[in-house]
Amino acid sequence: MKKVKGLLCLLLAGFLIFGQSGQIMAREFKDIQEAEWAAGYITKMQSKKVLQGFEDGSFRPNQPVTRVEAIVTAVRLMGLDGDAKSKSSETQLHFKDADQLDKRYSWAKGYVIVALEKGLFDAAEDKIMPDKPASRVWVSSLLVKSLGLEEEALSQMTKIPDFKDAKAIPAGAVGYVNVAVAQGIVSGYPDGTFKPNKNVTRAEMAALLDRTNEGLLQNQGAISVSGTVKEIQFSAGAADSSNNSVQGQIKIETVNKQLLSYGISSELPVKSYNKLILAKQIAVNDTVKLIVKDGNVVEAELVPAKETVSKDKEKEKDKEKDKEKDKKTEVKPRPEQNAGGIEEFEFEAELTGKQKVQLEYKQKKGAAQAEVEISAKKDKEKLKGQQAVQYVEKVLGEAGLTDSMSSREAAEKLMTALDINKDQIKELELKIKFSSGKQLKLEIDSDDKDDDDDEQDNDDK
Repeated sequence: MKKVKGLLCLLLAGFLIFGQSGQIMAREFKDIQEAEWAAGYITKMQSKKVLQGFEDGSFRPNQPVTRVEAIVTAVRLMGLDGDAKSKSSETQLHFKDADQLDKRYSWAKGYVIVALEKGLFDAAEDKIMPDKPASRVWVSSLLVKSLGLEEEALSQMTKIPDFKDAKAIPAGAVGYVNVAVAQGIVSGYPDGTFKPNKNVTRAEMAALLDRTNEGLLQNQGAISVSGTVKEIQFSAGAADSSNNSVQGQIKIETVNKQLLSYGISSELPVKSYNKLILAKQIAVNDTVKLIVKDGNVVEAELVPAKETVSKDKEKEKDKEKDKEKDKKTEVKPRPEQNAGGIEEFEFEAELTGKQKVQLEYKQKKGAAQAEVEISAKKDKEKLKGQQAVQYVEKVLGEAGLTDSMSSREAAEKLMTALDINKDQIKELELKIKFSSGKQLKLEIDSDDKDDDDDEQDNDDK
């Protein structure tokens, strides 16, 4: 990537575009490869006009997100962009550093006002500190409040989170962390820590916003449904439509064989792995997850064909499997978690901060065996037997691996499931053997420019 030079670029480096015209699509960002794992999240949030990039064409995914940027994106995600822009710039704010907002971030003042009105600030906060990097614990609280779950958070203030560094979480934020984890907005690290004071990067913020988005839509009466596309069609001229008006119909079949039909726009952005496509590119037999409101699809995502397509159905299947399995130490793999029919799986990653993650999994004659080892400096945790199998199958289920993926795509899915950022990786080795005979291999060494990306496809079982 070419370095940006010149005084103009130095000035632009300090000015993030939020809500300006000339939106840059994520696929055009010259530095998006620095956080490929988050490209889908970034693109989706940009399509919703929640996040945008810099005027020099970069997104700077690994740059810490500031508090004022986090506030603006949260307000936008709540659908209150118009309210924020309508606020008077003459409004006086009772913050000790309100002058900083007026002098340097006047464009963001309306968003801060809306955040105050919606209770997104803590009662004890007397400063905005707009330039301060937003920490994981601060962003967790912000997003939980944006979901209107403050009362639930307050009721969980005495429940100590199950993290090794729980003592580092401020007492007044404990409930918010508990709710954020329960809502799937944020999770811990492979070494069992939460790292509450770690700065959130712009790429991570995109992922956190995306996870919060579904909860906001559900608050508005939307529902989530998943299934296989049986029919999709659009009215004449739909392909040339430049808006999101509904001019099409999609019919899906759920895992329990129920047929459901909804209205859909041909131009609706659809998340597909780490990129966006349009709804008109969805094909029959694709597996999709739809967010539906008032009979129309408001958001959609393509998911791996063998990935679990309904959380409710997954719970039902788990219960049935629990009834059937015996008391042996070896555990039969759950098909809905072991996505893609994986026979053998090895994942080893050395991370920054002397952290290491090792996962091994093997399925043989209908039974599964696994070992898990997670270490950080002097701390080391090992899992074997049933606990290890359940842990690895959970990771595989969340990653949704299939034999149609490339080795690099599989690695990115696994890193997301394990909450590992690409910039944490020093060395990584991945080996997967599917029941179809397809094999994937990947080796990454951060010291080398070139990665060994080797895919094999054979009939050995």
